[in-house]
Amino acid sequence: MAEAGTGPKPTPPPEWLNAAYLESILRKSESDKDLTVLSVDITQVGKPGEYLASQPFRATVEYRSAKVAGGGHATKKLVVKTLAEVGVVAEAVNSVLFKKEVTMYNEFLPKMKRVLEDNGKPVMLPACLHAVESPRPVIILEDLAPAGWKGHDLIESFEEAKPVTIEIARFHAASFFLSKNKTDFEGFQTDLFKKKDAVLEWMFGKNLKAFVDALRTWDGCEKFVAPFERATSDYCDRLHNIYSYQTPGRLYNVLNHGDFHSKNLLHQFNDENGIVATRFLDFQACCWSTPAIDLYYLLNNIVHYKVKASHKDELISFYHEEFCATLKALGYLGYIPTMLDLQMELLRNGFLDILHYTCFLQFRFIDFTKIPPEKLATGDVGFVGLENEDYQALMKGLIPGYVYKGLLE
Repeated sequence: MAEAGTGPKPTPPPEWLNAAYLESILRKSESDKDLTVLSVDITQVGKPGEYLASQPFRATVEYRSAKVAGGGHATKKLVVKTLAEVGVVAEAVNSVLFKKEVTMYNEFLPKMKRVLEDNGKPVMLPACLHAVESPRPVIILEDLAPAGWKGHDLIESFEEAKPVTIEIARFHAASFFLSKNKTDFEGFQTDLFKKKDAVLEWMFGKNLKAFVDALRTWDGCEKFVAPFERATSDYCDRLHNIYSYQTPGRLYNVLNHGDFHSKNLLHQFNDENGIVATRFLDFQACCWSTPAIDLYYLLNNIVHYKVKASHKDELISFYHEEFCATLKALGYLGYIPTMLDLQMELLRNGFLDILHYTCFLQFRFIDFTKIPPEKLATGDVGFVGLENEDYQALMKGLIPGYVYKGLLE
């Protein structure tokens, strides 16, 4: 048994993140050069190492300003994102990801937000007080928790999936519209998939290999081993083709969020604890490419797999209807991608669907109460999800379709 207190210690805030620094930021954001910070409380967001490409902190700032009614005292709650300094992602790509998010907050998100709001199709984006690359990479955002926005795990109904689907459709439509009106999104590309490296092997390679090894032992799946072995050897090239905007045969591109999962979503709930509104966070992985990227994240990492099994076609149709309606509201007069265009993009990029289910979904079937504490502390939980009978039954029903549709050729 691991001894109590031997887990990772909280990451302290950097020395420069102090009252004087936050005072300089608030003086600009509140348009008050005489604003004075009275106290600051800063705590780490999440567990040590939980966020791979940045380290967020939550700051509660008490200040005095002549612009504040009722005595001049007020409290501002902020989320401060700094550059992560350790970890496999930090060592390889986090500075690139952070730079991309700074660009999104300073240039592209304001454009997208404005064109949507001006035409009655708003999206809910975080209020950004400050975003710079130098002298210190930092992004300072409004903390949404006091307004009732909360995190949640997988969405478990079609109705509750509608808010996030609307946000994705409008986000995509705004980028599509702006791209036809002298806004260049082609700089939002990733070099991550040009060649295999430690990051890719950590995220995909070892998980694919473990899945193939397990597949060999599943009754009735022997003939499907070879196609998955091919995918294990060339998954990097396949991902590069999915994420590149220049892939031959691509019907259209949009700006994808690129990293949808529960930690990058916040929700508001009604009295019955049902989701009634959703907004997304973290724009480090945005990429100009096929809409299939975000839609497979929606289907595989945002909604429960049972919702996907029952409502996949409805969700795709609902998304496409809102995408088209948003483009029409924006006054777009060009060719609007059809449902057939969208379905072709989903089929052509269906390997991403396979990766989500083979590399990530297996971990949803792990009984973590049976994992030794010392392994939980290090994250080394192995691949016991592959042994779960429910996971095996699910995958046995999906694998023939993957192969017969040509997704592994």
